[in-house]
Amino acid sequence: MQLTRRLFGGLVAASAMWAALPAIGQEFDGVTLVHFTQGGAADRIAGYKALAEDFTAETGAKIQIVEQPWEQMQTSIINDALSGVGNFDVLDIDSGWDGNVSAWLEPLDDRIARDGFDIGDYQGLNALIAAPEGVRYGIPFTARSMVMFYRQDLLDEAGISVPQTWEELIEASKALTGDGFYGYVSAGVAIQQEKMFFGAFKGSTGRSLFSEHGEPQFNNEQGANAIRLLAELYKSAPPGVFAMDIPEVDQVFLNGEAAFLIEWPDYIQPSLNDPERSKVVGKWGAANPPGPGNYASWYTAINSASKNKDAAWAWLKHISSAEASKTLMVDHGIYATRSSVLLDPEIAASLPGMEAVVDSAALSFSPNWIGAPWGLEWFIKSADMVAAGVTGQTTPEETVAAMAELWNELKKDGEVPEGFSFADLSVN
Repeated sequence: MQLTRRLFGGLVAASAMWAALPAIGQEFDGVTLVHFTQGGAADRIAGYKALAEDFTAETGAKIQIVEQPWEQMQTSIINDALSGVGNFDVLDIDSGWDGNVSAWLEPLDDRIARDGFDIGDYQGLNALIAAPEGVRYGIPFTARSMVMFYRQDLLDEAGISVPQTWEELIEASKALTGDGFYGYVSAGVAIQQEKMFFGAFKGSTGRSLFSEHGEPQFNNEQGANAIRLLAELYKSAPPGVFAMDIPEVDQVFLNGEAAFLIEWPDYIQPSLNDPERSKVVGKWGAANPPGPGNYASWYTAINSASKNKDAAWAWLKHISSAEASKTLMVDHGIYATRSSVLLDPEIAASLPGMEAVVDSAALSFSPNWIGAPWGLEWFIKSADMVAAGVTGQTTPEETVAAMAELWNELKKDGEVPEGFSFADLSVN
């Protein structure tokens, strides 16, 4: 066919028309979303950056990650919302901050209903994340509770059953300690000891650390006994354990030098069956700890001051889809909150022990009290008190009394939103 001037002109006009149309799927071309997250959360940030590539290709919007230390994030979120500037579009929120930050987040219920977002895939405590007072302000992103890892081969050899109580764990740890081998290990720095105190105090009773109105429930024999249990348990740990944090104690277990480890699963589970990092490949098991760990949960939300709320919602949906959640868990170690992902056979195959992870999460609790304006300060300062009690610098009774006194002193001049409950949140 000969290319006539008329045909050539038509092709030029058609090309110009198509060039003038926006690219298909580029709904947010030119938008840059600022995603505010926790500083140092390298795996999470790497996961976001990987997902951002497809999101930008699909929508045109670019993602900029801004980091800040955990203890500074609440203040920055509130100040940005109060100013109305909207420096941040998408926010990573520790669910313990709900009482302080939810007023500055965009409600999502209408968007969830409009788009048919499958919120029902979040079960148990995950269903309660980011929904204070029944209003949903975010999408659950990642969460987990502590798990007890143990040497199945050594328990079998010694004829010891997997411990169900703190007393049983203490006795089993003592029995397996000797000749440079340690029955027990977990992070011994003060802030981690306090989390162990929560579990030792609660045990299997379901008792709450605080009443609904904020009265300490641990300044009694049950609280003092929790300190005694931990002091006795740590006698089976390696020398210097009280200076060890998560990486150091994980290495002790991976080196095959301890029988029991209570730990956040995402820190160690991916390494346990890796022969390049572990000497206990195929020799370990996982179970619920004798007392529940606190549920460490994060969700993603939209800043109420954002100027790009539609694009921000699109990004939230993108990173919280079942496919993205699975990718984040397998490739980046970001533990999912979707039940369909946690129970996925491929996840179970790649991360043995997932049944214990799911079970421990179901038995866990969310510490509502940390959402009080003074909650974080009490948490940090009282950790040193727990450490003093566990190491024998104060008596167990003095320890829990000092913790309660500090709380009451901080609470005296503090205020919380009307209807705020300090009681631990659980589904049991």
